[in-house]
Amino acid sequence: MTRRSLLVAFSVAHFAHHVTNSLLSALLPFISAAFGLSYTSAGFLVGSYSIASGLTNAPLGVLADRIGARRVIVWGLVLIGLSSIAIGLSTEYWQLIAFLAVMGIASGTYHAPASALIAEMFSSRRGMAMGTHTTAGHLSFFAAPLVAGILATAGSWRTPYIAFAIAPIACALLLWRVAPMGTRSTGRHSWLATGSDIAAVARRVGALVSLSIVFQVVISAAMAFLSTYLVDARGIAPGVAAALFGVPQLAGLVGAPTAGTLSDRFGRRIVLLLGLALMGPAAWALTVVPNELVFLPLLLIGISFSIRATTTEVLIIDNTPAERRSTVLGTYYLVNQPVGGVAAPIFGGAAGAIGIGAAYGWLAVVFLVLSAVALLAAWPTGRALRRAPS
Repeated sequence: MTRRSLLVAFSVAHFAHHVTNSLLSALLPFISAAFGLSYTSAGFLVGSYSIASGLTNAPLGVLADRIGARRVIVWGLVLIGLSSIAIGLSTEYWQLIAFLAVMGIASGTYHAPASALIAEMFSSRRGMAMGTHTTAGHLSFFAAPLVAGILATAGSWRTPYIAFAIAPIACALLLWRVAPMGTRSTGRHSWLATGSDIAAVARRVGALVSLSIVFQVVISAAMAFLSTYLVDARGIAPGVAAALFGVPQLAGLVGAPTAGTLSDRFGRRIVLLLGLALMGPAAWALTVVPNELVFLPLLLIGISFSIRATTTEVLIIDNTPAERRSTVLGTYYLVNQPVGGVAAPIFGGAAGAIGIGAAYGWLAVVFLVLSAVALLAAWPTGRALRRAPS
């Protein structure tokens, strides 16, 4: 199979990977109404998934480096499908918590190993390839909540969780047949990347990656309650809110490949920082525009966080040896996702105390401050690019 065909296969698998794990935040108003949940309790649902996913990324990245990425990815896709069915059949809150955690563990099997395999196949146009692969994930986050909102409005929130489960299981069979095993580490390996690996990456890009992670933590809180905010603070119908939840991901269809291509041309640093600088104004606009125009700031938010996701991963890959990429990316997710998972119930508690509209207003202020920091950091790089000979 050609490299292009393999990239298509992995992009399809990325779409399938997110078909069910993209549903929770979009369907949260339906689930909260069905179970009578407070904002804090709803936040713990999001946290159970995110924390489990983040904590398992590093050990699963090590496992992928040891036994081959294909095996880890395939079994993870199967487990995502099975856990999705279990979520759809849950009748108690604790069952939702438990099965979302299982889905989180299964979700930790994909991104680091898949990104490592794609980086291995596309060494010269890595940004383009990663951007294309990321685009499939954004498409899933757009299409799946859109269809799920229609199904939930017409029937039950359980229907999409059960019906969509076939997609990851089918793609597991596809990748088992066509995907390469991947580069394996032959030396001794700890369950986290070795200190020297982490130190080397931190010396080169640690400050920039740290800023990106801070943005991701705040983004996680905002996205976890986006549909709920649109329903409770803006009076938008739950089905429409579920569809609007996918609008930022729709923007990612353009933002991710464009970010990858531009970062190949101009460098990862400047593209990442300018993408982060866009988030503050977009988040502020979300809190002030009328309902008829709310899709516009959502598009800008999507462009910003798709740039962040794509360029941060490629930046880390660029600075990591091939045989350790799954491990180091897994360690990045280990830091990135659990903190975001903790942020969701904290934000839920704040929303319960001051109102979800006010909570989003303060979140916009935080984004504006962070974007100002990113813009200041981008200034020296931008000056250097302008002075460089053409």
